[in-house]
Amino acid sequence: MVDSINTSNAAKLRLNAYQADGAAKAPAGSRAPASVGSVDSVTLSDAVSVHLAEGLAEKGPPFDLERVSRIKQAVAEGRYPVDPGRITDAIFQDYNALMR
Repeated sequence: MVDSINTSNAAKLRLNAYQADGAAKAPAGSRAPASVGSVDSVTLSDAVSVHLAEGLAEKGPPFDLERVSRIKQAVAEGRYPVDPGRITDAIFQDYNALMR
């Protein structure tokens, strides 16, 4: 299963290293991105916050509940394929990224 957005520790560390090395420089002639410390803050009013929360509640959970149920059932019945090699590789990849 592949996430649409990689939020693993390894991905976060690669992003931090990428930004620290200056690899995230803007193209010539364009304005460089502002550092996090210089970004203005944004505060939403209560009305906007409530409106956003209601919109999210109407959409339901941000995942496929039916698919999660099917996977849970397959795991419970021992039918879910588990690849220990892929799991081990992912663990060591994250470990190696943390040790850099």
